[in-house]
Amino acid sequence: MNLNKLAEFIKENGMPEFRLKQARDAVYKKYAADWSEITTLPAGLRDRLSYGPPVLSVKVLKTLTSKKHDAIKFCFGMKDGHKIETVLLNILPEKWSLCVSTQIGCPVRCAFCATGRKGLRRNLSPDEISDQFLAAAGYLKKLNGGKISSVIFMGMGEPFLNYGSVSGAINTMTDPELIGLGHRHISVSTSGHVPGIRAFAKDFPQCNLAISLHAVEDELRSQLVPLNSTYPLNQLAKALQDYILSTKRRVFVEYVLLDGVNNSRSTTQKINSWLRTVAAPKYFTINLIPYNKVGGIFKAPTKERIQIFSELLQDMGWEVTVRKSLGDDIAGACGQLAGR
Repeated sequence: MNLNKLAEFIKENGMPEFRLKQARDAVYKKYAADWSEITTLPAGLRDRLSYGPPVLSVKVLKTLTSKKHDAIKFCFGMKDGHKIETVLLNILPEKWSLCVSTQIGCPVRCAFCATGRKGLRRNLSPDEISDQFLAAAGYLKKLNGGKISSVIFMGMGEPFLNYGSVSGAINTMTDPELIGLGHRHISVSTSGHVPGIRAFAKDFPQCNLAISLHAVEDELRSQLVPLNSTYPLNQLAKALQDYILSTKRRVFVEYVLLDGVNNSRSTTQKINSWLRTVAAPKYFTINLIPYNKVGGIFKAPTKERIQIFSELLQDMGWEVTVRKSLGDDIAGACGQLAGR
């Protein structure tokens, strides 16, 4: 919801100012998705408002639910006809996380990601990002009374290449008078945009930072994550050093496992060496992500090889998790979002 446009419309049409708060609370607290649902407003006023700014800037075109009912994927339509995807994930019992998109497509073009194949269409506005939450929260409330407890900026797009809109969306999500999430329930994942990491440390020191690493050799990482050519590993390491020094926060390291590419035994030693140049193991959690099929040459390692890779890192002193691929049967897992 664009509150500035709504406030202007209410003023221009001679409506009392308190109507703005009524509308705001109905949308941000009760997740009304249409003016007709806001029954605290008189019917005549609801009709007049229907000619003004829309309640939400995104429209649910379709939803898909995984067989295990632990993931719900939304296809949202935008005003200009573009589409984005957003995923609700039931990671813990009765706790839902929302993976939001920040761009239509993505300019980074990571080799293993379906989103990057689209290229970049455009950035999303702050409202188009935060409205994904409102639409998904309203859907979940009607479905089973559930609530979204955390938000992950890990959908379509590179968040720090749309930093202004991402900042605005985080402010909306954490504003007690609006969505009201705690800062530590917000996580932002970047493929290594150094200026964005530095700005994020200053602006949102209590939010969580995740780094899509995938390789610790510049040549290989540039093949997998082309942004590495602009911000190579030495620059990323320095940015992370400064981030940890200023925030004292743990960093989540995302590492997609590609069989025969970045999952050898010797690779674990290289990861260990590179991360230790940044900070001590207590400042990192390594999140191993088995590759999710999006077509192309890559494949995921076997469960046995993933286990060996994980145990080798743990033996070196690292906290390691292996991500459970929620929603892969609906193309809603990591790397599979493409706005279809």
